[in-house]
Amino acid sequence: MAEEMRLHLEQRMEENLAAGMNVDEARYAAQRKFGGVEQFKEQVRDARAWPWLEQCFSDARFATRSLRRSPGFAAVVVLTLALGIGANATVLCWLRNLVLRPMPGVAAQEQLVVIASNQGTGRCVSTDDLRDIADIKTVFTGAVASQVSAASLVVDRQPEWTYAQVVSADFFSLLGVQPLIGRTFLPNEDQKPDGNPVLVISERLWRRRFAASPKVLGQTVELNRHGFTIVGVVPDSFQGTMPPSTFDLWAPRSMNWEVRNQRLEGRSARGWHNVARLRPGVTLAQANAAVATLDTQLARAYPDTNRYVHHEVLPLSKAPWGGQTIVGPVLRLVLAVVAGVLLIVAANIASLLLARATVRQKEIAIRLAAGASRGRLVRLFLTESLLLALLGGGLGLLLATWAVRTFSYFLPTLPAPVFLDFRLDAATVGLTLLVTLTTGIFFGLVPALQASRSDLNTILKEGGRTATSGAAQHRLRSVLVIAEIALALVLLVSAGLCVKGLDRARQVDIGFATDHVLTANLQIGMNGYTPETGPAFYRQARARLATLPGVEEAAFASWFPLGFGGDKGADARVDGYVRPPGEDPTYEFAIISPRYFAAMRIPLLAGRDFTDQDNATAPDVAIVNQAFAQRFWPGQDPIGRKFRTRGKTRTIVGLTPTGKYNRLSEPADCFFYLPYQQGVPELDLNLCVRLTASNPVEPGMTEEAAALRQVEGFAPVLRHAMHEIDPAIALLETMPLTEHVAAVFFAQRMATTLLIALGGVALLLAAMGVYAVMAYAVSQRTQEFGVRIALGATAADVLRQVIRQGLRFAGGGVAAGIALALPITHLLANFLYGVSPFDPATFIGVPVIMAAVATTACYVPARRATRVDPIVALRAS
Repeated sequence: MAEEMRLHLEQRMEENLAAGMNVDEARYAAQRKFGGVEQFKEQVRDARAWPWLEQCFSDARFATRSLRRSPGFAAVVVLTLALGIGANATVLCWLRNLVLRPMPGVAAQEQLVVIASNQGTGRCVSTDDLRDIADIKTVFTGAVASQVSAASLVVDRQPEWTYAQVVSADFFSLLGVQPLIGRTFLPNEDQKPDGNPVLVISERLWRRRFAASPKVLGQTVELNRHGFTIVGVVPDSFQGTMPPSTFDLWAPRSMNWEVRNQRLEGRSARGWHNVARLRPGVTLAQANAAVATLDTQLARAYPDTNRYVHHEVLPLSKAPWGGQTIVGPVLRLVLAVVAGVLLIVAANIASLLLARATVRQKEIAIRLAAGASRGRLVRLFLTESLLLALLGGGLGLLLATWAVRTFSYFLPTLPAPVFLDFRLDAATVGLTLLVTLTTGIFFGLVPALQASRSDLNTILKEGGRTATSGAAQHRLRSVLVIAEIALALVLLVSAGLCVKGLDRARQVDIGFATDHVLTANLQIGMNGYTPETGPAFYRQARARLATLPGVEEAAFASWFPLGFGGDKGADARVDGYVRPPGEDPTYEFAIISPRYFAAMRIPLLAGRDFTDQDNATAPDVAIVNQAFAQRFWPGQDPIGRKFRTRGKTRTIVGLTPTGKYNRLSEPADCFFYLPYQQGVPELDLNLCVRLTASNPVEPGMTEEAAALRQVEGFAPVLRHAMHEIDPAIALLETMPLTEHVAAVFFAQRMATTLLIALGGVALLLAAMGVYAVMAYAVSQRTQEFGVRIALGATAADVLRQVIRQGLRFAGGGVAAGIALALPITHLLANFLYGVSPFDPATFIGVPVIMAAVATTACYVPARRATRVDPIVALRAS
């Protein structure tokens, strides 16, 4: 301390000398400012800063000694706390890394937003609209567009599948991503179509395929059979802008055809993801107001494409694309649940501390009689509780470093590689520390205040009883247990609803059959095929696959329903149909080959399937679903009707049921299908093969598992067959259709699994609380039970009395829990399918389970009460 003050004094003297003072004046002014080193130290002592600090250390040493004398108690408290705090730290880490700051390596993510359209597939926008929005310079510093695709990369004649983003030229500069070597894209490098074949690659790819050589700059590689020049390498910390998917290549938007085999241009081409950056100080409300004004101007300037188009500025955590939109609601729900578990933990520990305070009443009374203030006593108890909280918090953080990795357990099979690097950063650790200290104060303050109010005269009398204080503490512990039961019941009701909802979701008719189907990604455009040569390849492949043993049907499609792939959108116009204001003219569609409906087990309600004769020279045709027919021709036969889409007038030749296309909870919406030979320029299609159901079911194996094994076992056969057709064709990925569809259950499955686990923990803690309270009550009434037994009461009478008392606690907790659950469970509506948030069976079944657990928890103390020896009990009185 003296050395620090001396340095401050010398610094002040140097400043005074620099101001023109002589040495004596500088020293005098500095000493007067600080009062001299020794005087300053004396002032610190007078301010009692050191005694206060010393007292804190003294309290901590006392708390440590006290806990050492009760190692079992300390271990139970620390482990219970670690469970609650570790769960909170884990979910906070998930939420922060996946939702709040989902783009590692990107600067100032709190200023990033996305622009979502009310029209277009997936709420994406067009680049023309995005450019106009970015020009609102008072609101945005910029906005960038992007699209994703698998890509075939060849380096030194060694091919590999990788994933790429085509992006705006200012993509990296807007995100604040600096290259390790080389450069990123130049301004306007994305403007000239097909004229800027340059690539920025990731550090991962650079080290894996180029041995981290600086000579990579200027090197030409083959991407989808097109030459690209590498101009820069970005750090490994940057993964792209579609979390949690990770990308290794970035090309300018002008190379969209070469990378994605698709042109997406014009104001009506609303298929671009985006990220925008707000200017400092601009709020979401201000940004949305400015964008709404621009929408009005665009509607007047471009009535054909923007008359009913509206854009919304959303925070990055609510982006309609990427992982945030899927995992965000789940993690927010789970965070509320783990907070409830932590409350139960705190109530349980508070109950334990109250029991511990009862045991220590004589010690407390002696301290008070010896002159200790009640404030000093409260501080001692709070120090002990905070020490326990810090120990539990530290162990909880250690548990969280392992638990955060369990997130991958919930992930379904994804088409793109996923980057999940959960780390407990400073913000998460700091927030966890705050939660830890708050919890320590919460469970420590009430027992501390209760203990400090002890009746000295009663406690210090020889043989005196603590009836008054004990009764007050017992009532408080009873209230805490009732709160535990109520919170546990809410969690169990929520878990029960999710379990039932997941079961109902798995039983819903999705409109197609997923069993015995293998899917595979193809990218024939990357292998030199063109819109003219591609159809011939598909016809040849279908014919060859149909001859393979075990193949029942083989077909191609641009998209498969459900899953994470998403589908395409296009406008559909019918003569005579007056579109209501605000109705989105964009409808989703798929491009398919003949036999697709047979392979997917989608029935044709009317009309016919596509055939190989539906080619580019034949009349343009389409197949629609019932929702499409009902919207445009309600109550009429749609076969033979016409509608215009993508610049062509098409005749409807078939009708299918309305199925589920993106999610189970979606309303019935329009959908149509186009034949693949008339669906140009969408060249790349995916493959689906239905196998005959001839898989043997071994003992102990379900039919579903046997079917899955059969489908997975067919993948090498499929790869070999495709290689025979064209050795240049490599399947990007094979996946059973059941796994593809499993993605739609991700949110429900994750919420259900975590709620079951946390509900079980809550139930166990509530049972422990009931047991502790009843054990304490029995110990307090030992003499009473002795008298009752001496007067003729039977063991069954005592047993019923104790269990009846415990069930009163359980009844109060159940009643409070039901009252609390009724307004809370409606928040689960997004995770329930076909189940009411107020499902009677769940609201009846869970309280019955809770009552049974409470009865079991009461039984052991009740049995102990029946074994009281009347002579021993009466002698002790």
